[in-house]
Amino acid sequence: MKTNALIDFIQDKVRLDAELIETIHSVCHIDSWKKGKLLIRSGKRARHVYLIQKGSARTFYYHDGKEVTSWIYSEGQLVTAWSSFYTGMISSENTELTEDSTVVSISFEQLQLLYKNYPKMQEFGRLMVEEQLVFIDYFYKGFMFMTAKEKYELLLSYFPEVTLRVNLGHIASFLGISQETLSRIRKMPARK
Repeated sequence: MKTNALIDFIQDKVRLDAELIETIHSVCHIDSWKKGKLLIRSGKRARHVYLIQKGSARTFYYHDGKEVTSWIYSEGQLVTAWSSFYTGMISSENTELTEDSTVVSISFEQLQLLYKNYPKMQEFGRLMVEEQLVFIDYFYKGFMFMTAKEKYELLLSYFPEVTLRVNLGHIASFLGISQETLSRIRKMPARK
């Protein structure tokens, strides 16, 4: 079946019956794209949410003419411009694949129909949002007060192979430091 990664992702939170699994298969799409593909463009509405089955991605925006990476994603993570996806407003961010990737996508309209017609999907949606809010709350409250080295170590705890798979310039931008500073941090011994 083509969307096993999405089914597995959902079933980590709720049990799905055969009918719902078949319905999810019928409304999802799986695509493979090359590194550099923009899934979401700033100035456009985010109409899909993507699950990275294989590969990685980043979100970024422009500030004073420079690209600023705001998040880095790897396998098993959902990617979209959330405020745009849920409100219908245009996105202020771009989402770019940072490796050749395979993603499973579902449109906003199809997701809403699943929520409407299947209580298990409503439960999944609630659990997913709660999990994301807790993660964002934990990550960003700590992130603001961390040193650059601590930020780098936190990133590695979530995405251990990030430096092998994502451009170091994007990582430095995400951490809010220069590439030179990132190089110095990478040479330091890890904390125990």
